[in-house]
Amino acid sequence: MNSNRVVLSVLFFGSLWGLGELWLGEMALAQDIPRAPLLTAIGILLLALSRRIWPAPGSSLALAGVASAFKLLQHPVWGCKIVAVLMVGAVFELGFTLYEARGRPARSATRKSAAPALLGLSALAAALTFTSFVLFAYFARDVLHNPFWATPERMTDYMLVQGPIAAIIAMPAAAGGRLVADKLIEASRGWTPAKWLVFRVAALGSSAAGVVSALVLRY
Repeated sequence: MNSNRVVLSVLFFGSLWGLGELWLGEMALAQDIPRAPLLTAIGILLLALSRRIWPAPGSSLALAGVASAFKLLQHPVWGCKIVAVLMVGAVFELGFTLYEARGRPARSATRKSAAPALLGLSALAAALTFTSFVLFAYFARDVLHNPFWATPERMTDYMLVQGPIAAIIAMPAAAGGRLVADKLIEASRGWTPAKWLVFRVAALGSSAAGVVSALVLRY
């Protein structure tokens, strides 16, 4: 994938993640539903998808950077919300890089050999998700000094209740992202310049939608 398409991919999938954070986060908050596991699952699906399409060190962190950037447009700016997304991206960046260094399965793998790879990816996603929840909770409490995290009950709920739930949801999310990516890779091989133009418009349009959404959803 050339550099322009790499940038467009990060912009597109990062914007989709950001839009999910903004809109689904707002709806879950309005219904008083714990939103961290759901929003994390969306991010993991897109992280697994984009990493398969662009298997390069730094790509997962770049994706999280795009997704979290929209939160800078909200007022007030909540550092915890930004750090939560970046923490997932950073933990998955490290995990994916080490996983790939040990021998990432080739894209041309057969269905028989792909099944163990999906299981391995799902297990990795679960472990990385739980790790990101634990690290974020301590970071928010001890580094950001957010009073919301000052009580042991909130720490325990986030790490030992929401964390395991998010880890379980992360498994099908990562596997789904991988499967969708394989379909996109296969389909894009026959794309004409017109289809790449549509993708470019979609990438720019999703980022613009993210900016507008962040401004509309100020609270």
